[in-house]
Amino acid sequence: LMKATSHSMSSSRSFALLLLAPAAAALSHSRVALSSPRLSSPVASAAQQPQKVVSLTPASAVAFARGEMQLVSVPCDADSDGCLAFCDAEECAVVAPSGVVQRLKVGGYFALWFLLSVGYSITNKRVTNALPCPWSVATATVVVGSLFVNLLWLTGLRRRPRLSAATYRALIPIGTFHAIGHIAGTVGTAAGSVSFAQVVKAAGPVYACVLSAAVLKQAVSLRVWLSLAPIIAGVGLATLKELSFAWAALLGAVASDLALALRNVLSKQSMGALSTSDGDKLAPADMFGLLTCISAAVSVPAALLVEGRALPALWASAAAGYPAGSLGLAGQVAATGLYFYGYSEVAMKALNNVHPVTHAIGNTMRRVVIMLVCMVAFRTPMTPLGACGSALAIGGSYLYATVKQQEKAAEVKAAQAAADADRVSENLEAWSSQPSPSSAEAEATARKLKEALPLEVSP
Repeated sequence: LMKATSHSMSSSRSFALLLLAPAAAALSHSRVALSSPRLSSPVASAAQQPQKVVSLTPASAVAFARGEMQLVSVPCDADSDGCLAFCDAEECAVVAPSGVVQRLKVGGYFALWFLLSVGYSITNKRVTNALPCPWSVATATVVVGSLFVNLLWLTGLRRRPRLSAATYRALIPIGTFHAIGHIAGTVGTAAGSVSFAQVVKAAGPVYACVLSAAVLKQAVSLRVWLSLAPIIAGVGLATLKELSFAWAALLGAVASDLALALRNVLSKQSMGALSTSDGDKLAPADMFGLLTCISAAVSVPAALLVEGRALPALWASAAAGYPAGSLGLAGQVAATGLYFYGYSEVAMKALNNVHPVTHAIGNTMRRVVIMLVCMVAFRTPMTPLGACGSALAIGGSYLYATVKQQEKAAEVKAAQAAADADRVSENLEAWSSQPSPSSAEAEATARKLKEALPLEVSP
């Protein structure tokens, strides 16, 4: 176990070197002076503070790969947020400014989000084309995801959340709707084209607004309702002009949107109960992992009930079309599950590192990329009016996200202004309740001011 852990740490350092190589090359000929010898990272102790800063050299990179140096954040200059450097007890070799590394990290998140999303869409469609059992494929996807997250918890790579019985009870209905949404989406994609499913799924904000108003009793402004108009019009136009239209595709995508919107509404309703036994808020990654496990538990009996009898014969027929037989088909199903879990978690990482509007732009572009790639991969035809409807629906989803974020920012600003006004009012009340100073106190204050300031001050 110790050898495996050492090998894993060495591999992670080597992987980090690959990610940082472009930035390191750009700075290899420059010398960055520290404004202070103190390390800003808690990794280095007081006894390990560096005495000097040097340029990055291959020897420093090799030392980091061997574990002889640590990657820490150090002060750089007054105009930056600091730098990342390979440091030991004697010196620090600057790798890159923290801002550059942050941009590289966010760009990596978005690129990985797009790649995993496209990988899932293509692999899932190919599997359902070969194996016409969408309920079973969707169930296998969440089963693979649940096995993956449990592996992370069992190995200690991710800390398992400790939950109370009340939290589990609150998660069960949320996970159930998560399962329904995933199965319905897979059924819709299996019955129609991936591009059409992406267009219909862009209507998710419509269901979110309706359910928020009906269930949560939240007021929806006129601006938000108007921002939904392009989505509705675009989905309607794309549906009418869809050459490969199928009712199962439309109903599956609509049911998926509705179920996922209900999942989000229930999540908001149960926000107070969704916490760990220590009272900490449940992390988004742990939340998604738990929902995946609940989805697997709900989906398995449902898939067996709907497709259990036909699955063995259909599996044997589908496996005959793969060079490796059943093993090759099982590998494709497992890849589908890993793609799905991976892109969902990377999307959360991206959201935590950027503004919500930036994330909405990324999600809009992600749908466009999926549509274009899948249209080429599966040779999906589309009429000009269908393309216009698709663009209108996807663009409308971005408009909706922008309007919602503007309203949220306005609410935060108004709340802050109200809090400031209350604070000023309290201070004024406290000041007015104090007794007026006597004449002697006023004269003493004037003398002190006269001594401190070169001005004539009269009481």
